[in-house]
Amino acid sequence: MGSIRYELLHAHKHEFLLTATIASSLFALTTTPSFIPLVIHISILLFYAPQLFNGRSPVNRRSLFLWLALSVTKSVHWLKPSLNALSTPGASILVLFAHGASTSLIVLITVFVHARSRVFWAHPLFFPALFATAWWGTSQLSPVGYLTSWSPVTGFLGYNWLVPVFGSPIRDWLVAAWAIVISAALETYYMGEESPDESPLLEVPTHGTMDRSRGTLALAMLLVALTVPSYVSPDLPRPISSNGSTPLAIGCALPHAKTNYRELTLSDYIHESTLMNAAQIILWPEGAVSFADETEREAAFAVIRKNITSEYVGVSFEESYWDDGRALKRTGLALVGKSNVTQLLYYKRNLVPIAESYRLESSSDPPALVTIDVKMRQWVGKPKIRPISVTGSICLDFAMPDPFTSLQSRPMLILAPARTWDVSIGAAMWEQVKQRALELDSMVLWCDGGEGGVSGVAAPAQGMNEIIQIGEGSWVRTVGLEYPPDPRPTLNMEWSGWTLIIMWVLGGFSRKLIFRVIRGFEILPSPVRLQQAFSRWRRGNGANELNLLMDD
Repeated sequence: MGSIRYELLHAHKHEFLLTATIASSLFALTTTPSFIPLVIHISILLFYAPQLFNGRSPVNRRSLFLWLALSVTKSVHWLKPSLNALSTPGASILVLFAHGASTSLIVLITVFVHARSRVFWAHPLFFPALFATAWWGTSQLSPVGYLTSWSPVTGFLGYNWLVPVFGSPIRDWLVAAWAIVISAALETYYMGEESPDESPLLEVPTHGTMDRSRGTLALAMLLVALTVPSYVSPDLPRPISSNGSTPLAIGCALPHAKTNYRELTLSDYIHESTLMNAAQIILWPEGAVSFADETEREAAFAVIRKNITSEYVGVSFEESYWDDGRALKRTGLALVGKSNVTQLLYYKRNLVPIAESYRLESSSDPPALVTIDVKMRQWVGKPKIRPISVTGSICLDFAMPDPFTSLQSRPMLILAPARTWDVSIGAAMWEQVKQRALELDSMVLWCDGGEGGVSGVAAPAQGMNEIIQIGEGSWVRTVGLEYPPDPRPTLNMEWSGWTLIIMWVLGGFSRKLIFRVIRGFEILPSPVRLQQAFSRWRRGNGANELNLLMDD
């Protein structure tokens, strides 16, 4: 076993660790990044960092090669959907690689900063704070938000309960925190003796190493403990027939393929909606119909009110308008009911770069929150008319961080029309929708009219993550909403941004604070007993050689 460790981690360390880093990135950097593969990949990066950045400058042939490899890996997973996004494949590949290179560079910079910071202090929460801040800042600046970031969107069910409290940054913090724990374990293995008879070359004080080891152990215990609430109180869908539930039939109108390749018209969507009588609220996909101006739009709404039997229809449309003498177009969403007043009117704020931004205008107005009255079915108890708070947003808006922070209360239902152009993009956007629903502890009706689009109802905090349709085909689903409704916003909605402050406070001052608390409750053994146990286990003080390497 010792000879294998020596061959891989000493004699051929660069070849092995470069290969392991690139191989793990193939599983980590997909269109829907998963928690565990990301943790493994970042762990290997952190473990390799002292060897990779072992000079005064972080730029060397190995780091440049790794940057190129990670950029290519990130781009490969997005290649197929990106080729279909633009009319010229060359431009798609160029934009894709540039984005992959920038995101890979961000990660390598954070790893480099972490490797250098360990020379001066040893607390384990610095890198998680740095990593979470880097991706939060990137998502704020990126035109596609979190969509192509390294943030996990699947595989962390045990930590779902933290998202409504801490928001999106907690996902990246958890990845980085687990990576710190695993990389520390790898370092301990790496610095062990080559054979039982081998003694350490240098006898050095162990106080700093023990402090770091205890900090990592405390962090591991904390990460495990944070999964307990999800098992104690699992999230299950709310029953539709209970007294504490408002049953609501919602649906997505997705007419079947265009006959003779003609585009679907207003009449097609009206006809499809009349076949969905069971639905109380129907949503049309993004840009379902087009209007030449506001007058034509209002006339179309009048036709919809006259012909559809459902109580409300969420109509997504493209609309031409004039601004400073220029003819422009924009994508909107309107909630149309039986009354002559349009309940909700919202225009898309985030456009797909190049593919949409060249022909459409974005809006700067945040979504509004409206309350509608919905009649209950005969079998539902009193009251027979119940209020439901509704808001809406469109497709790429859901990939942005905190798109609903302007709302003063929590919506019960979010209307979300979309039109993706590839099934992998549809799946990636669906995961983003689930995250936004989780952050708000709300429910999203996602209606994707694109080819291979993913449509469904997302309410992770309420035990519902249901993909109902892939591609064309209308559907209706009855869900249970909380009754009486609780309009209180989640902590993430109310205090957006405070999470990063807490992370940095812990990242800068956590070491002494954590150990004082833990030792006060006698969770960990004393430093002397822990040191003796480690010495017996490793038969020496080899781990301290790592500190000497870091100081060189």
